[in-house]
Amino acid sequence: MPVQHTPRDSRITPRFPNMIREYRVKAGPSQRKLAELLNRGRNASSAWECGRTLPNVPRLMRMAKILGTLAESLYADYYVTFPKEGEAGNPAKR
Repeated sequence: MPVQHTPRDSRITPRFPNMIREYRVKAGPSQRKLAELLNRGRNASSAWECGRTLPNVPRLMRMAKILGTLAESLYADYYVTFPKEGEAGNPAKR
């Protein structure tokens, strides 16, 4: 039976906005399964997705591998991109 995901408005503004949930849903594992693969409790997985906490770097790297992506793509808003030579723009998003 396919799992249905209900979008919910969060009452809490995420401290660490991320794309973990989107990549997890595409890859298929549940929060519980992802947490088991990373040797953490399901609550940790939920906290990462909601942006309340951050996984440590080794765990983030393993998570990216499990989800079939790069660690940078999970937290794209935290990586500053600088314009290429000749391009105008603000180098920092923050």
